[in-house]
Amino acid sequence: MKEADYDRVVRRIGWIAAAVTALGAVAWWVVRDARAMLSFLGGAAIAGLSFWLLHRLVDDLMAAIAGGGRVKQARFYVHAFRMLLLGGIAYVILEFCGGSRVALASGLTVALTAATIEVLIELIYART
Repeated sequence: MKEADYDRVVRRIGWIAAAVTALGAVAWWVVRDARAMLSFLGGAAIAGLSFWLLHRLVDDLMAAIAGGGRVKQARFYVHAFRMLLLGGIAYVILEFCGGSRVALASGLTVALTAATIEVLIELIYART
C-alpha cells in the first residue's frame, strides 16, 4: 500500500467539503426555507474554519518539530481557544440571527463528512 500525499488529501477534502456544502444548502432551501439554508451555511463555514485551523495546527507543530523551535505565541492562543471561538460564532448565528439549530448542527458535520468520504476514496484506490 502506498502512502497518501498529505497536500493532495487536504486539497481533496476541501473540494469534497465544498460539494457537500453546496448540496446541503440546496437541500435545506428545498426542504425548509432560506433561513435554514443560511444556518446550514453558517455551520458549514464554522466546520471549514475549524478544519483550516486544525490544518494550520498540524503545519505549525511539524514546523516546530522540524526546526527545533516553538509554535508562535499568537498562533498557540488561537489553537488553544479554537473551540471557544467557534462556539461563539455558533451562538451568534443562533441567538442573534435566529438560525435553525438542526440546520446549523448538520452544517457542522460538513468537514467530518468530507474527511470520511476522502478516507473511503483512499481505501478504494488502495485496493486497486
